Amino acid sequence: MTGSAVADYLPAIYHTNLNNGLTVLGVEYDRAPWLSICFMAKRGAEADPPGKGGTADCTAEGLTLGTTTRDQLRLAIDVESRGARLEAHGNWDYSVVTLEGLAEDFGELMALLAEVVQSPNFPEQDFAFLKGRRQAELVHLQDNPREVANRWYYRLFFGNSPYGHPITGDLESISALTLEDLKSFYQRQFHPSESTLVVVGMVPEATVVHEADRFWSAWSGGARPAPPYQEAPPSLGQPGIYLLDRPALTQSEIRLGHLGLPRQHPDYFALRLANYILGGGGFSSRLMTRIRSDLGLTYGINSHFHFRRAPGPFVISTFTPASNTAAVIQETKVVLAELKQGGITAQELEDAKNFYIGHFPMGLESPGGIGQHLLQIDLHSLGFDYLHTYCDQMRTVQLEQVRTAAASHLHPEKLVVLVVGPAALCQSDLEALGPVNLVTES
Repeated sequence: MTGSAVADYLPAIYHTNLNNGLTVLGVEYDRAPWLSICFMAKRGAEADPPGKGGTADCTAEGLTLGTTTRDQLRLAIDVESRGARLEAHGNWDYSVVTLEGLAEDFGELMALLAEVVQSPNFPEQDFAFLKGRRQAELVHLQDNPREVANRWYYRLFFGNSPYGHPITGDLESISALTLEDLKSFYQRQFHPSESTLVVVGMVPEATVVHEADRFWSAWSGGARPAPPYQEAPPSLGQPGIYLLDRPALTQSEIRLGHLGLPRQHPDYFALRLANYILGGGGFSSRLMTRIRSDLGLTYGINSHFHFRRAPGPFVISTFTPASNTAAVIQETKVVLAELKQGGITAQELEDAKNFYIGHFPMGLESPGGIGQHLLQIDLHSLGFDYLHTYCDQMRTVQLEQVRTAAASHLHPEKLVVLVVGPAALCQSDLEALGPVNLVTES
């Protein structure tokens, strides 16, 4: 789809700022009588207090437990009676509360979301239930090797820096969490000057702006939040091989990575294309072709740059029978080094561009999908013409730019490698690749 075709398909983004600093963004979407209203506070899990991982995510969910005038049951009934859906969660760099329903209910839904965000009740009894449910979920995840590897990897890689804990927290941090922690996070991080309201649906712009002013302009929030987290952490996990022994496993979960880039980096488009060729392109990627198809060492392997407000991680994820662990790591490094050193072809680049350009309109097929784009546009200051220029920005990336991005931002010599698997079956082979650091579960 060309840039002009997207422009014809999607109306322009409108925006305004209320007197209290709240940003209002919207798109008039006339293809379905459905509506998405989304509130974003621009602070998330990266602002969790030390030792209290999961605070942002629990605070967002806590907003759905009732308001000062409606308990959780009343709130659920009022939402469901309109066929609507209320959801809230924390993410890296932001927290969101989303309400979707029929466009004809816009006024009621706008009033309801304003009440949920501005007048939460944080009931003690419902918080105890929330905390208990999350603890049970985290206990269950301890038996999932993939989840164990993901959680340990970020802890190992980022340490005590803001991205070093899971968004949902861990057993220790959730156990330590109190209702006062949620109230405090809400008071410190939810402020209109650092928040955005997004409305996408079959509602005129003038109506949205009028109702936003009516229901949101008197909200003053709590204390003004601290500056957003945007810099790379001062220290990271040292490159090398780390092994978490899980004797009962027959396979190894493997994570390899290094520090990536922030979303606003000018090489964003070129690096996404390079990563598609490396391991982001599914069965057509180089990693999948070499490690799975040619060598038969795994059923799946992928790579991903986690672009965030501050530099996020670049991670390659895979699994293999334990006896193949060292071979997979060694061959993955070879593929990574080959891409860094050059050789990306014009056909590979064309295939990568076609994938992203072809899939881009799919994210614009619903009010909720468009709303998610608008949140990212605002969070990362991508410009209000972003949706209209995305395809052209992707299409105009040149082969040399992709080669340069791969050479500049892929670092096979700096990889932090984590293996979660049976040491008895893989440690000796790993030691042939270099020193192995044993990590223990606390």
